[in-house]
Amino acid sequence: MSNFGKKFAVYFLSGIFVAALSGVAMAQHGHGHGGPSASSSTPPHQMGHSMSMKDRPVQSVSMDGYKISLDVMDMSMHMSMQKMKGNPAPSESDHAKSHAIMVMIQDTASKEIITDAKVNYTLVSPSGEKETGKLDWSGDHYGRGFNAQEKGAYQVQLQIESGGMEREAKFTYNL
Repeated sequence: MSNFGKKFAVYFLSGIFVAALSGVAMAQHGHGHGGPSASSSTPPHQMGHSMSMKDRPVQSVSMDGYKISLDVMDMSMHMSMQKMKGNPAPSESDHAKSHAIMVMIQDTASKEIITDAKVNYTLVSPSGEKETGKLDWSGDHYGRGFNAQEKGAYQVQLQIESGGMEREAKFTYNL
């Protein structure tokens, strides 16, 4: 083999080796190790819920300077996602519930996540039965478990106190 052929073979094989290593590195980089930081300005519903978005789109409404988003999912999926993100697990009483309500609140101007609001909810089942309570902060959202025993449209009404203002948002979730 000529000197030129040897050099070509060395450069060619080196190029293939470098390309293979960078492919592995890029795959690892896009894997999402460690989860998002709490100081991230990316909304929580875009950070860790992508695997569930297909079946349950997050609903959002903007009002009075806030973007209010609602996500509802099966409790077992919620618990596994909380564990993956390193967030606190739902309370023992919520473990026994069938579904989880998650509310994310973001200031539309600063893009900051609001973590100190008072969030109350009223959940109306398809038959008209009402459940009310407070949503607690849970690492990257306000949340609570509930039992969805009926098929149909659930109405979710939120009362939010933050920044000296009260806001009310209404959503419909179909089960």
